[in-house]
Amino acid sequence: MIRIAICAVAAALAVDAARAQAQPAADEAAAMHDYFGAALEISAPWQTGGGVSITTRYYAPDHTFHEVNEEGEAQGSWTIEDGKICATRTHAPRGQAARYCNIGLGKTLGQQWQDTDPVTGNALFFQLMPKA
Repeated sequence: MIRIAICAVAAALAVDAARAQAQPAADEAAAMHDYFGAALEISAPWQTGGGVSITTRYYAPDHTFHEVNEEGEAQGSWTIEDGKICATRTHAPRGQAARYCNIGLGKTLGQQWQDTDPVTGNALFFQLMPKA
């Protein structure tokens, strides 16, 4: 009888643990919903010359991304940490951060926002757009 009670308690705890692990994944999917199948345009004004570097990043539900800019293509993985989307490039171009966390979590298609470049301290501008 005691064994049955112990097994029942253990089973209930296992179910609760599984639900607790599934909840963050569901929250994460909801927060990133508009990113999947969309294009995140990241504009970085040059420090000199008045030009702008534009990177277009595409996030996938499997925690990978790829991006394109004037220097070529890059890919990497993403996570959510402390309420931010953190992207880690497999190979970062010179002068660019290999890992960058931005405040875009929960943004929706069409929204624009500003953050700070972790390397230069300059403003970065973001826009979540339909994929062309």
